[in-house]
Amino acid sequence: MLFRFITFGENAAVVIGRERGLFAAHDLAVETTLTRSSTQQMRGLSDGTYDVASTAFDNVLAWSGREGADIHAVAQSSQRMALPVYVRPEIRDWEDLRGRPLAVDAVDTAYALVLRRILLAHGLDMTRGDYELDGVGATGPRFESMESGKTFAGILNPPWDKRAEAAGMRRIADYREVLPDYPGGVFAVAAGWAAAHRGELVAFLKCLAEATAWGNDPANRAAALRILRDAMALDEDGAAKELSALPASTELHLAGLQVPLDLRVSFGMAPRKGTDLAVYYDLRYHSEAAP
Repeated sequence: MLFRFITFGENAAVVIGRERGLFAAHDLAVETTLTRSSTQQMRGLSDGTYDVASTAFDNVLAWSGREGADIHAVAQSSQRMALPVYVRPEIRDWEDLRGRPLAVDAVDTAYALVLRRILLAHGLDMTRGDYELDGVGATGPRFESMESGKTFAGILNPPWDKRAEAAGMRRIADYREVLPDYPGGVFAVAAGWAAAHRGELVAFLKCLAEATAWGNDPANRAAALRILRDAMALDEDGAAKELSALPASTELHLAGLQVPLDLRVSFGMAPRKGTDLAVYYDLRYHSEAAP
């Protein structure tokens, strides 16, 4: 079976699973699409264009119940997020952002809420009109928007952070200042698709669990770094960062998932399907995949 996988950046477990032949051993293939925005990703998951997404859990919260979507997180895809805030060279301090447009993916999801929380800690409140958000898309488009001068700050994930620094932009903050327990990414599926492809999804999750465990084994570190470096065209530092982002296991970290839900509620943006965390994840498939 072909899994149509959509992600913001290559996922280390998927790359390891593919390169070590784990998917092929289960008669699975993974076709990866790098998304330009969370809207493309979540809408595509809902309408059947894609089968599995690696995404921020807040996108699951934001899209479940929107446009008929019923999306569940089924496994952990990364240990943590890299969410540094960068500003253009002319921005010297937080007050220089007042009245400026800032780059986000979508104005009501995921990193936009993280950015709002960081800015709030520094005295800037969007509800007062201190700044505005421009939903330009994923990290690449955010960087392009900032580089062109259309926007003045944004969260720029690796490897775009290095490009930002080369362009004279400055790192001004990190999400861990205000949201130290914000979770890593999740693998998400449309509930209807998962029910119709239970066996294949379980096999896919088995491969991811095996790839994650193999990548986390210190005995395999050199081989894992080589796989990531070659498959993802990274240098040694980049490969090490990707490897370090692997979660301890693919089992969902439920306590962490509560953080974006609480953040969303705090901004008066409760999910359409309510505030019960259990509505937005499904543990059955991972439990069946577990050894």
